[in-house]
Formats: sequence, structure tokens, C-alpha cells
Amino acid sequence: MAITGSLSEFSLPEIFQFLDQGQKTGILTIRDPQDVKTGKPFLRHIWLMNGRVVAAGDRLDNRGLARLIEQRGWITEANRQEVERLIQENVPLGLNLKSLGILQPDQLKLLFSVQVLRQVCSLFQVETGQFRFEANINLPKAEMTGLSLPATETTLMGLRSLKDWQVLQSKLPDPNSTLFKLTADQPHLRLDASETQVWQLGNGSMHLKKMAEHLQMSVPKIQQIAFRLIVVGLVEEVPDIDMGMANNSDDTLSVDGDTSGQLVSSSARTEVSNSFLQSLVGFLQHKV
Repeated sequence: MAITGSLSEFSLPEIFQFLDQGQKTGILTIRDPQDVKTGKPFLRHIWLMNGRVVAAGDRLDNRGLARLIEQRGWITEANRQEVERLIQENVPLGLNLKSLGILQPDQLKLLFSVQVLRQVCSLFQVETGQFRFEANINLPKAEMTGLSLPATETTLMGLRSLKDWQVLQSKLPDPNSTLFKLTADQPHLRLDASETQVWQLGNGSMHLKKMAEHLQMSVPKIQQIAFRLIVVGLVEEVPDIDMGMANNSDDTLSVDGDTSGQLVSSSARTEVSNSFLQSLVGFLQHKV
């Protein structure tokens, strides 16, 4: 089964959330014939097992992870033949090299960070790409370190590592908007200290500019943190609106810039829709 579509229809965080919640196994390919930023073709493959990201790369020859290991000088002439044997047998390369004493646990963590999180970061720079997810394929074990992350948490960590937010600037929440927690329970995702602080303040009563002042952070930093929490489904942006109830004679609500007489909901204002799963189901019925 294959699912295809455009990133202009469904954002990467929404796709990752769907794959995570559906515990999907397969390969997600992001392709852009001519990336707007670089002017060059863009291609990335993300492999998932039961909704967890296990590997990523820009090639399908089963040698991406081995290349990363060799670039760091961890493949020597003494162990090269053993590495080649493991690649040919298509067994989990990282774990087997660890069991042989060729790699240490900290080295596996570094490899996973470079292989997966760096690749995910690059995906957020793609503005007009196409995605394709193929389910139930044979996973390339030679590309696997043995480590994995839930797809939604991969989104969070990838955005946390992002240095250039220019492409996402237009998608950040408005500084005058507030945040509203979608659950009173503690988040199931691992948040860092600043994300936890912003999440705790998401009670709909403090706009982002005030939040920045309260936490002694810059407004852009708060916007970026809020965006991360929004796209992984922990909070919702609540826009700052003038209800104008005293000037209305009927039961409708007016909003600046809106002459329809209807309230614009926060879900309509945000790039990531809370009704994504329902929309995707209808979309897939036409695509699969």
C-alpha cells in the first residue's frame, strides 16, 4: 500500500503524527524536483517500524550508515571485512558492531543523532515537496543503529535542533495569541525545561509576548517553542480577537478583518489542523 500527497496539503509534523499514532511500518520518502532554497533536487528517506523512526538517509544502497561510521574513522582495515559481512547479511549494523566491540553506546547515540535528527531538520526546509509512504516493506537493517524514536518525538527533537527558522517564520504563532493545553495530564513526550515552562503557562490567559517577558526569553524564542508544542499536539493557539459583543445586535461574533460574522477558530489559524486524521482518511480514500 502506498500513500502519496503534497506537503502543501499535509505538513511533515502531521504526517509523522499519523504514522506514529497508526504505528506504521514502512518508508516515507520526501522528494522535491527543485528545492526552492537550494535550486537543487531534494530527496530523503525515513524508515519507520511500528510508528518509530529507525533510520534516515538519501540513498537506498544500504551503505548510508556505514559511510557515516567510516567518515568518523571507526572503520579500520582490521574490521572492514567484518563490517562488509554484516552489510551483505543485512543485519542491524549498529547493534552488531556494538556487540563486536567496534562501536560503543555513545557512538551509536551520536550516529543516530546525525543520521536521523539532522535529516529530519533538513525536511523542515522543504516548502513544496511531495511525500510517499510505502507500508510493510523490508526494512534496510544495514542502515539501523538499533536506536529509535516515536515519529512525533522525532519531529519535536528535529525542530529543537533547527538553526534556521526562516522557512517556518510565517507558520509561527502570533505574539499576541495565547496557548491552551489540550490535556491536563502530563505530556507523554519528553520536553526540555523551556518547553515544559511554556506548556505549563498554556492556560489561555497569557499571550506570548507576556510569556516571553515572564520567562525572560525573546519573543521569537517563545514563538518557536510554542510552534513545537502546537505541531506535536500538546497545545492549541488561541488568537487574540476583539469579541466586539457590545456593538453587535445579534448572536454572531465579529472579528477584525472578517466580515462574515463568524468567529475564526484557532484551528483555522494554525498550519497544523486538529482534524488532520479525519481529513487524511478522506484523502487516502482517493489516493490509495
